Amino acid sequence: FLYNSNRFDFGRKQNGECLNHVQLPRWATTAEDFIRINREALESEFVSQHLNEWIDLIFGYKQKAEQAIEANNVFDHLTYEGAIDIDSLETEQEKRAMTAKILEFGQTP
Repeated sequence: FLYNSNRFDFGRKQNGECLNHVQLPRWATTAEDFIRINREALESEFVSQHLNEWIDLIFGYKQKAEQAIEANNVFDHLTYEGAIDIDSLETEQEKRAMTAKILEFGQTP
């Protein structure tokens, strides 16, 4: 899945460069190496011991308000469902801008 073997057109970067395969970090020599290293990290004892913290951050009480600030939750507030009522915005430009931002960043569960 890291290689564009179907030759989909993913568009171009702002510099005109064609988007194609996923660019791997320097520490991964191949796509298989990248997957192996990430799998080892995700299956590590450290992750097992701290998974509950991530769950609280993404799905739980650390999503918003003071708890989010204390936890350094850096997710954009617009990524949370119901964070903004698009219909309450006054101009079409504001509506388009907020809709584009939400679509660009995705939605946090």
